Parts: sequence; C-alpha cells; structure tokens
Amino acid sequence: MSNVIIKRPKEIFELFSSLGNLSGVGEKKINLLEKKIGPYLINLLFYLPHKSINRFQYMSLKEVNHGDILTCEVEVVEINIPPFNFRKKNNMSRIITFGLNNEKNVRLDIVYFGQNTQYLKNIYKVGNRVFVSGKFENFNGLGQIAHPDYVVKATEKKLIPLFQPIYPLFYGINQKFISKIINQGIKKIPLIPEWLNKDILIKYKFPNWHTCISRIHNPENNDDLNLNSIFRKRLALDELIANQISMLLIKNKISKIKEIKKCYSNSELIENFYSNLPFELTGNQIKVINEIKGDIHSNKTMVRMLQGDVGSGKTIVAVISMLNAILDGSQAVLMVPTEILAIQHFNTIKDLLMPLKIEPTLLLGESRSVYDNKTRSNIIKQIEDGEIKIIIGTHALISKKIIYNNLSLAVIDEQHRFGVKQRVEITEKGNNVDVLVMTATPIPRSLALTAYGDMDISVLSEKPIGRKLINTYVLSQTKIAEVLSSIERAIKAGALVYWVCPLIEDSENSDLIAVNERYNFLKNNFKNINVSLIHGKQNQIEREKSMNDFKSGESKILVATTVIEVGVDVPEATIMVIECAERFGLAQIHQLRGRVGRSNKESSCILLYNSNLSSIAHSRLKILKENDDGFKISEHDLELRGPGEILGSKQSGNLEFKFVDLHIHNHMIPVARDEARKMLENEYDKEKINVLLSIFENNDAIRLLKGG
Repeated sequence: MSNVIIKRPKEIFELFSSLGNLSGVGEKKINLLEKKIGPYLINLLFYLPHKSINRFQYMSLKEVNHGDILTCEVEVVEINIPPFNFRKKNNMSRIITFGLNNEKNVRLDIVYFGQNTQYLKNIYKVGNRVFVSGKFENFNGLGQIAHPDYVVKATEKKLIPLFQPIYPLFYGINQKFISKIINQGIKKIPLIPEWLNKDILIKYKFPNWHTCISRIHNPENNDDLNLNSIFRKRLALDELIANQISMLLIKNKISKIKEIKKCYSNSELIENFYSNLPFELTGNQIKVINEIKGDIHSNKTMVRMLQGDVGSGKTIVAVISMLNAILDGSQAVLMVPTEILAIQHFNTIKDLLMPLKIEPTLLLGESRSVYDNKTRSNIIKQIEDGEIKIIIGTHALISKKIIYNNLSLAVIDEQHRFGVKQRVEITEKGNNVDVLVMTATPIPRSLALTAYGDMDISVLSEKPIGRKLINTYVLSQTKIAEVLSSIERAIKAGALVYWVCPLIEDSENSDLIAVNERYNFLKNNFKNINVSLIHGKQNQIEREKSMNDFKSGESKILVATTVIEVGVDVPEATIMVIECAERFGLAQIHQLRGRVGRSNKESSCILLYNSNLSSIAHSRLKILKENDDGFKISEHDLELRGPGEILGSKQSGNLEFKFVDLHIHNHMIPVARDEARKMLENEYDKEKINVLLSIFENNDAIRLLKGG
C-alpha cells in the first residue's frame, strides 16, 4: 500500500500550502503551529473553536457583573501612563473613562501592565470616545477592564465581532492571533467542486463546504457552533462519507470472489473436537460459529469482526473456525500483538487439538530461536511446504520471509492493537484469504460502523456456563492496610492475586504508583509469600518466568502493568487489585477485571483510588461497580474519552474526527454509507472522491483508490 505516491488534486493545492505563507507567521510561530495544529492551511481550518461569546450581550456599565464580557462606548477623561521601563514588567498604566449616554456617571478604568507606553498614547487621548470590549472586573468597588480585547474608535464599532469564537490555546499563541490567521486562511480557500449530490443538499438544506467552514470560524449567533447546527452537520457528513469510502475501499481490496469450499458439515474431525471439549458451548457461540462457517464455505472472501465481552469464549470460536478452514488441506493463522499472548494462545490451542493429533506451531520474531525443539528455519520451511496447518504468532506471520503453501483463513486477535495495513498485508499472503478479526473491547454500534464499516460483525455477549459475577469494590488508597489483610487471608485459602499499577518507574512529577515500588512493598509486606513482577520493559524470558510462576501457583501475587490486560488466562486467579483506578479508561478496567472470574470460584476486583477523587471520577468508578456488561460500559467510555482512546492509536487513525460527534451524528452514518457506495460505483465521482479524501488527509484510502 505504501508504494503509491500521493498526488493531491490541483484544485486544492492551496489548502496544502504552508502556514508560513500567512501574514504574521514567522519562524517561531510556525514551529509552534506545526507542532500543535499541523503544517498545512487545511490543518488550521480544521482547528475548531470550542465555544463562542456574545461580545454585545452586556453593554451597560450599570448591569454588568464581575467576569462578564463587556462592550461599551466610553469617553477618556484621565490618562496615567508612566514612562515605559522594560526592566519593570509590572509597571501599570491606567486610563480613566466614563460611560456615555445613560452611563455618564459610571467610571470604568482601563488597565495595562508592562505595556509599551507609546502604543497606549497613540490609542488613548483625553476627550476621545472609544468602544472597548473585554472582561469586566470589580476591583475594590471600581469597575475595570485589564488589557481589553478590542479598543476602537466610536465610528469603528463594526470591527468588534458580535459573536467571537474561542479557540483552545497553547504557549505562545493567543486568541487574537489564531483568529487573525484563520480568517486569512478562509480567504485563501479555493473554489472546490461539490461532492454531495443535489438530493442530499436539498433534503438537508446544506450550504456549500466553503460556507460551512467560514461560519464555524465566524459564527453569527450562539447556535452556529452547536453540534446540531446545519454547518456542523454538513461537515460531519463530509467526514463520515470520507470515512465510509475508506472502509469500502479496504473491503474491496480484501474481499474477492473465491471457489466454494466443499462443505464438510459432518466432518469426523469437527465432531471429535466437540466431543472432547471439557465444557459446553453457549447458544451464542454456536450461532457465531455457524455464521463464520457459512462465510468460509461461501463464494466470497470473509471480512468479519467478532466482538466479545470479557470471558465470552472467543478463543474456542477461533479454533473451531480454523478447523473448518483447514478441512480442505489449506492453512490458518492466528495473529496476536504480543509474544506473551501468542505463547499463551499456543499452549491453550495445543492442548485443545491434542485429541485430534493436530500440532499447531508457534512463530515469533527472529530473536526467538527455539520452538519446541524445532528451529525457526525448519518451521518456516514446513509452513511453505504445507506440512503445518495451524500457525499462531505475532507480526512475524506477515514477514516477507514467511511463505504459505495455501493460506485460507487469517484470524487477528485484539484487532485494536493492529492497523488497517496489517489487515491487508495478511490477506496478501494467500489467494482469497478469509479474515476474522477479534476484539475483547466491546465497541459501541456507532463506533463499530465507522471504524469497522468494511466488515460484517458478530457479537458474543453470553458468558460461559458456570461463570459467576465478579464482585467489584471501590476503595480509597487509605484503605490499603485492610486490602492487604484481606488478600493475605484469601491467599491462605488458595487464591492467586493480580496487582496492577499504571507506571513502571517512580516519577517526581506523578503520584501514580510505580510497579517496581509496589512490587518491593508487597515483597516486604508478605515475607512468606512469593511475589512476581511483569511489565513491558522486561525481556521475554523474565516475563515468561514471572507468568509461569504465577500460573503454577509458585508465586501468589503477580504485580503487573497493563501488559496483562488481554489474553492472559489463569483460572485460579480470583482477585484483581487496580491502583489509581481513576486514571484508567472504563473499558480498560473492564478488561483488567476480566482476568479474574474465569472459573466457577467467587472472584473480586478492588479499585483503589487517590483520596482527592473528583465527583466525575467517582461516578465513572461507580459505573464499573454497578455494571458488568462490557457493551454498556463501552458506551460510557466513548462518551467520556472519544473513539481514539477506545480503539487504540493504530486503529483509530481514521477516527480522529474533527467534526463528527458519534453521539450526536450517529444517525448520519447510514446516509454516509449509502453516499459512499454510490460515489464508488460511479466512475465520474472518482475525482470528487480524491478531493474529499485529500481534504480529510486519508492517504491510505487514496492509495487504495489508485490501485495501491
């Protein structure tokens, strides 16, 4: 995909001009802008205000309150401007004015600190009438405005905007500067061809794209910046259409016509596997297995996502799907994001397949030299020869060195840890490869349609038979002594305990509990109990030893970072302690909580928080305490954190929406999907699509559009 050079349509070259071309943007400013906003004019136009203020809401000196924005006409009656001294940063200038019209007896002081005196002398002269606008303050009984935002002649009142957008700021950039360069940018917007069809424009009464961008930055009333305004809706639909086009392009790239596999519905292999399972499948699992089986035996390659709540049994669905795929002698792979998860899946699947005399193979990176007494080179050769049918591994599975004999199914676990690129690359390892991606992070419907619109979706919501609810407790960090006592009693009764911390090392700038610090603390506290440590900075041998010691019960407490968030399966572990729980996302805590409660034993999750917990953080933890449904929790998480945080950085690249709010605009997703399909079916619209995708900087989709 990366070999295609992206050429932007000539009509929109100006949108990708440097911000350095704008008046007032020097070398220092452009470095700040490029870092915080982006290098191009289009990035600046997409830098949205978070609110607007009505500068003329309060115009009376008699009625304004402390903190209000005041705009009024005054007469200068006295000026006290000391000689400017650059050494004295706090030297104060005071201009005393009185209101005009009905405000004549009301005094307003205009105050400046460390301001160049010549500048002030030029704009203030006794007897002059001026309009001033800024934040009103009641200082010792006197009204004042410090450093007003606007000071204009009485005849130039129109230079003060009625409604002014307020932008998020960063060091070195103020409101006046950002407004100035954005308005310069709006004047540079070229004439762009309309990509929305006439029916949509008429139905929703949408203005053109240029008008919408302009009104977002120059609101004419309080509603213009509202998420439901006609301007925001139009821009949100544009962004959703670009998103849906990219999803359909990915699907077209992966999904192809294939030969129908022979149906082995009564296969002895599958029957033997079912008969040897040590547990009963849920009705939900059987339904999903049949959906996937139908796809495998259809004449079109499968592109399906399997969503499953924590502990819903996705792994067994994946194994049965791989067995259905290899019945004709082809190969199946299971790709996971980490070596520790790959090893765990390999051991689990090897045990499940042992009665069938099928030996899966583990394939890790080149640094790993031994795999069950086989060399890596031997394994690679056996894969190429077709001797190995089921392979479990990491990114190594899509390495150029790996050649498959006949790959027919790719299962990608924890899809949010991978990007679209890996999804496409694995399909290019065979002819007409079926793809099943799995995620243990339940995804709200609106987010699933925008992030995974190229896929059919199956959902596992039932827990395996016999699983009990996990008791969740929310406790202050001050209760840690009581927690330790409870844990000691539980360990003596046979429990294993996870203890999760958010950081690896101590930091002077953070009050988060460092995992190394907590590990040493617990070792000292539990003298006769073995404690293990696992985190991402350890080498693989250290991590494996810690995990194996914990699984075997040799160590009773595993102190860890979120490296154990997914895939780790230790049924004997029945207690999960999460420190600084208020700093984690809801879905992430739900994932961590899912590491316990994986047997028929009572399990508990203890959420420890710092004593200065805010009311919002407390309500978030309350959601977890009262709710065990990952799909409901994910809806709350989407509302609180946004799509990028839930999906992970690699997968969320196309979902860093500028205009779309998935709660407000979710009803427009079907409209966007329909428009995207129509545009892709119409060859005439390809140029429009290129413009649209370029504006939203979706380079991967442009490459696919151009056949890359």
